[in-house]
This record gives sequence, structure tokens and C-alpha cells, in this order.
Amino acid sequence: MTTFQAIIYGVIHGFSEFLPVGRSAHDLIVPYLFHWPVPQGPFLGALSLGTLLSILVYFRHDWASIFSCFLQACLFPKRLMTLDERMPIFLAMTAIPLMGAELYLSPLLKEFEWTPVRLALALVAFSVPLWITESSSRKNKGMFDWNWIDALVVGLGQAFAIIPGCGLMAGLLTGALFRNYNRESAAKYAFFVITPIIAIQTALQLRGVSTHSAAPAEGINWLTFNMSILVTFLVGLLTMGGFMRQVQKKSLKPYILYRWLLAGILMMIHWIRNS
Repeated sequence: MTTFQAIIYGVIHGFSEFLPVGRSAHDLIVPYLFHWPVPQGPFLGALSLGTLLSILVYFRHDWASIFSCFLQACLFPKRLMTLDERMPIFLAMTAIPLMGAELYLSPLLKEFEWTPVRLALALVAFSVPLWITESSSRKNKGMFDWNWIDALVVGLGQAFAIIPGCGLMAGLLTGALFRNYNRESAAKYAFFVITPIIAIQTALQLRGVSTHSAAPAEGINWLTFNMSILVTFLVGLLTMGGFMRQVQKKSLKPYILYRWLLAGILMMIHWIRNS
């Protein structure tokens, strides 16, 4: 993995993780288009670490309040009243369907060959529910309307994220819009949900990294490793800021059209290479 490749992967990972465009599909499409190595292991962990740092920094005040309220609830048991006090429970309930899918379905999907045609079809197929909910949702619920039923329904939408081409954000936003939340509240809750997921992924992917070694892992040096973290962090911050401003007034349909365009380009390149 070269430093240039790490920078490009950092840019792509930074925006695809936080937009409803299917990050896992991008991790497979880019290597196919440019014949680059597929991000995995410690390098993928570095990309995940960059996104984790960016989301923690961007929502630092929210996470500080949630952690403080959760700590107080543990030390001084009482009835949970505020949103910050109940948020950890909602996040845990949203994560349950994804954990079940990872446990029972992920081993089967790992044996499945994700060809360019299948990736293109998945990008289009999983954009349809998002299009329908974006068009039909009443969007009359706000951030303080969350309850356990909403959290569980959104989690069911998130469970499909184990399939390349769906994406965590797309699944979460589809579920939240289905429950009639406005786009800003849906996006903010989605960012809250993916934070612990990214944290767990980062910890698992960085297990083999030794800070005392000459290189963090085979095939990657420290410059490339650190550059991927930095680029992903900066791009992630810019992406979240732009996305949160955009969803306040504009629809999610440009991201759906992007998925269709990417699928079309992928199919065309595949046809050219095999014709």
C-alpha cells in the first residue's frame, strides 16, 4: 500500500462512511477499478480510526452530555427522563438486529463472491427503500421523540448494512424516515448509532498493530498508516458538516442518484473489460 493509495482511500472512506452511498461497496469498487489492494487489517483499522476521531470531535458536546448522564444514572439510579439519559438504551436496542445479522449471516456473506454486477445491483436495490421513505415520510418527528420502538425499527434497517452496497447510513436513514423523523434528526441519530460500531471495528482491526515495530503491519509503513488516519479524519469532519447542513433543507435524492450513477459506471466498465 503506497502513501498515494492511502490518501485516496482516506478521502473515499471519509465521505462514504458518513453518507448513504454504501461504504463497503466503495471498499470493493476502488480496488476493482484501479487494481489496488483491498483495504483490510491494520490499514482498514487506520481508516476506521480516522472516521471514529472525526465523529467524536464533531459531536463532542453531545457525547460528553450522553456519557455524563449515563454515568450519573449508573451512580445514582433514578428514572430515566431526558433524551441523553435514555440514548444509550436506544443505541443498544438499535444495535441488536445488526449484531444478530453479523453473528448468523456475515459468515455466509463472506463466502459470497461480490462481482461488479452484483455490487451494482446491490447499490441500486438498496437505494429504492431510501427513495420511497424519503418521498413518502411525513418527517414530523424530532430528536426528542425517540422511543424504543423507533430504535428497534431503525435497527432492523441497519441490519442490512452487512451486505455490500447497502451501507450503515442508508439503512439507518431508511428506518428513521420510515418512522417519520425529519432528515436532521434521522441523520444525527444515525451518527450516534454508528459511533460505537466504528469504535468496535477499529479495535478489532488494529489488534495486530505494534507501536514499537518498524512498521505497523506487513505492506504498510508508518507514514502511510498515519497519513490515512489524518486524511480520513479531515474528510470525515468536512463530510459530516456539509451533510448536516444539507439535510436541513434538501432531500437525500442526490445521494440516491449518485448510487445509480456509480452502479451504471461500474456496469459499463465491467462490460468493456469483458467484451
